[in-house]
Amino acid sequence: MESTKASLPDPVSPSWSEMTLPKAWLDELDMFSREGLNRFWRRIFSKKKQPVTLPKGLCGADCIPKYALQDFHNLPNGVYSQRLSRGYITGFDVSMLGHVERGRQWIAQALSDGDSFLDLGCGGGKTAAAIASVGASDVWGLDPSPYLLKHAAADHPGIRFVQGVVEDLPFSDQRFDGVAACFLFHEVPPRYIQQALQEIARVLKPGGRLVIMEPSAEQYYAGWRDIIRRYRFSGLYFKWLAGFVYEPFVRSWHEFDLQQGLSQVGLELAEDTMGMPVRSIVAVKPG
Repeated sequence: MESTKASLPDPVSPSWSEMTLPKAWLDELDMFSREGLNRFWRRIFSKKKQPVTLPKGLCGADCIPKYALQDFHNLPNGVYSQRLSRGYITGFDVSMLGHVERGRQWIAQALSDGDSFLDLGCGGGKTAAAIASVGASDVWGLDPSPYLLKHAAADHPGIRFVQGVVEDLPFSDQRFDGVAACFLFHEVPPRYIQQALQEIARVLKPGGRLVIMEPSAEQYYAGWRDIIRRYRFSGLYFKWLAGFVYEPFVRSWHEFDLQQGLSQVGLELAEDTMGMPVRSIVAVKPG
């Protein structure tokens, strides 16, 4: 059966950096008042998480899936506010102690063959920028959050950014030489992961690569003594961090049979390395 997206034209990449986005409730919060501060900190430390509230008039709101509208990483209103979206981009790298930045360079090198690449769940655009830095000229980033895309476009003007989700890619068949997914799949419900892999396989050219970096299962399942023995204080920190931040789908991701999932969509697992604090994966679409 022929794909209904076989010959889709490339989506339009809006002028995100020039776009005025509406304020979310968090942006309206008076952080100099006791009431405002209490609401902010309660949202961070509350065990009962509340869904994200999207402001009226937000572009593409109807296309943002419900699973994305959560306080991931204990961020009040997730990544859907002007106030915290920039801080998230910076704070994520700081909290990962440089491991993600080094991982982005690994992703870029793993995708150095070819010229057309897609960064899924691109956030602030840093992985897409790393890919572009090794010589690629046709680089795209995709993310559901307009607030993150606005920062990404402002910081990396040579890259085209579009709003979307991994399980329904707005690109034609065999569009890309490579696809990157940096800390994405652990934030996707298990019922959508296989659908996402199918979409990735569809947009990859024969011989193309899917390169994935995700949180390691080590920090979730290894015991404290084992963590200390193998990784010292760094391991202790990442095990604590894994238990503190809100990640509702991370355990489902660790339980997902990736090799089988890739095989079902015609991709071959070429590399799967479990380290601390990241897991590094490479899959190939046979030529």
